[in-house]
Amino acid sequence: MDDRMAEQRQLEASALERLLEISGLLNSTLMLDELLGTIMASTTELLRAETSSLLLLDEEAGELIVEVATGEPGAAVARKRVPAGQGIAGWVVEHAEPAVVDDPAADPRFYGEIDEQTGFRTRSILAVPMKTKERTIGVIEAINKREGSFGEADLKLATALANHAAIAVDNARLYARLADAVVTSRMSYRL
Repeated sequence: MDDRMAEQRQLEASALERLLEISGLLNSTLMLDELLGTIMASTTELLRAETSSLLLLDEEAGELIVEVATGEPGAAVARKRVPAGQGIAGWVVEHAEPAVVDDPAADPRFYGEIDEQTGFRTRSILAVPMKTKERTIGVIEAINKREGSFGEADLKLATALANHAAIAVDNARLYARLADAVVTSRMSYRL
């Protein structure tokens, strides 16, 4: 029993160490596409998931947009829209709370349309909100744990990662808006 506990503690320590490394990576770029790719690769690795997806809220339409997805269905689901309030991700945004679902097909919140379109089978989901001080800007989903099921330790790691990711995404968006404003200002000054 002691060997198993020691092994579990070692895994948790390694995961926390990796989370710190990832946090540094997230703060090293303001390029949104690069940042989103790093977040997804990190989510898949850290939570030992088959795939992961990052959905950002389109505040005007109220829909979630799959910005990045990894693994087998990744390319097929990119840029898909999930209607407001639909799916587990929609529930996570509305309630600003995480959700761990071991059998999504049996959960009434599950939005199975993406599975139908891609032929991928979602067996388990861990979804956490990406929150800034003011609002929830999106959701990170880890899909299909490679071994076992998502647990409390996974939820804690995912929440910490989502918090770092939300700040990094918000900063990248602010930087992009500032850069656009500077370009617009320079163009209007020349006229």
